Amino acid sequence: MVMLVCGGLFGATSSHAIGTDAGVNISNTATATFSVNGATQTPVNSNTVQTIVDELLDVVVVDDNSGPVAVGAGATGAILQFTVTNNGNGNEVYRILAEDDVNEGGFNPLLNQLYIESNGLPGLQVGGDTPYVSGSGDPLLAEDSSLTLYVQSDMPAGLAQGDNGDVQIRAIAQTILDVTGGLDNPDDPLWPVPGTSYASLGDGGGTAVVGTSADINALLLRTGGRYQVSEAVLSIDKTAVSVVDPFGGNTIVPGSIITYELALRVVGSGIAQAVQVSDVLPADLAYQADTLSVAGVAEDDDFAPAGVDNSGFDEASNTLLIETGDVAGGAADIVISFDAAIR
Repeated sequence: MVMLVCGGLFGATSSHAIGTDAGVNISNTATATFSVNGATQTPVNSNTVQTIVDELLDVVVVDDNSGPVAVGAGATGAILQFTVTNNGNGNEVYRILAEDDVNEGGFNPLLNQLYIESNGLPGLQVGGDTPYVSGSGDPLLAEDSSLTLYVQSDMPAGLAQGDNGDVQIRAIAQTILDVTGGLDNPDDPLWPVPGTSYASLGDGGGTAVVGTSADINALLLRTGGRYQVSEAVLSIDKTAVSVVDPFGGNTIVPGSIITYELALRVVGSGIAQAVQVSDVLPADLAYQADTLSVAGVAEDDDFAPAGVDNSGFDEASNTLLIETGDVAGGAADIVISFDAAIR
């Protein structure tokens, strides 16, 4: 798979905030009309009743991973992805917490860093997305808005095939933290039940009301993701490491030369066998002859003689083909590099 370091701070979600916005002042006045001796009289209005809509504290945390994420023993920087959505009707700051000590019979991943998607590119971009520490810079979520959270973890050594390591994610409203003196664990006996209200603390000045996502029997503000040890897990990262334009600068214009690197990595206790890499260049890119290198060794562009030269460029399909053979888990990254020009 091609892994790009990327993400979108606020993403689409199928959840929707409930009802009228918190803080809206609903004004309501009744009117009576009547007549006397057949003559229509001036309508009479009641007093106006004004009601400020309370804020419902509701947040949903979803595991975005399609099943367990495969890792190898001793792997570093493995990523789990989650979506946090403010499903209430007001703006609210949420503290997001990650726990790795939730495993019974499994292993505890070593939490490294949380990141909040911030640069609009899918997937984690270290150096592009925002590192996050719970309690420092907790995100403000408007109603119906979401954020993407990345959890980066390292794996202990000595794990066996099929071992599981879970990480739990939960999001706690700042209002609950403020009122309870920092209570952030729904398993605590003092955790507020749905319907608990806090006068004047809602967005817009109304009451803040704990929503159903806090129900300990169906806790939507908390979820988990899983790492699972596999014998061999292969990943490939592709980056554009430099650009040289026709004027000696680094603008991306026709004639600019882009140097690409592909880092092939295998983790796990097994061997990835008969590894082949193909990179189909779009029509806008022209491969530059004799720039292909694999693990620091220059490769020519053809595939002859057969059985000796196993990497090259197929001009008919505008495709680079590289065979690396068997790669053992834990071996050094195999770096493939080449140049391509913008047509």
